Amino acid sequence: MSKPKVYLCRCEDVTVHEFREAYREGFTEIESLKRYTGVGTGFCQGKGCLSESAGLLAELRGCPPQDIRPTTIRPPAEPMTFAQLAALDVPAAEEDHP
Repeated sequence: MSKPKVYLCRCEDVTVHEFREAYREGFTEIESLKRYTGVGTGFCQGKGCLSESAGLLAELRGCPPQDIRPTTIRPPAEPMTFAQLAALDVPAAEEDHP
């Protein structure tokens, strides 16, 4: 019987195994691991997984967790409806082309 998957990031379905493999492939910084695996980029924006990811990275590096620098925090994009886009006051482009 195979081992069950242990999820590190439930929003993006990133497993501990995938995170470890990415580290072995050369993604050794939390920011590069985030970008490569998607950990911390889901709906929760890392609130549920980035501290665990940093802890796992510290374990892989053999250093204390406080040595892991935090990731860059970016606000999530908010979708716009077509009605909102249509209501924007955007100046018309001048037509200088044939």
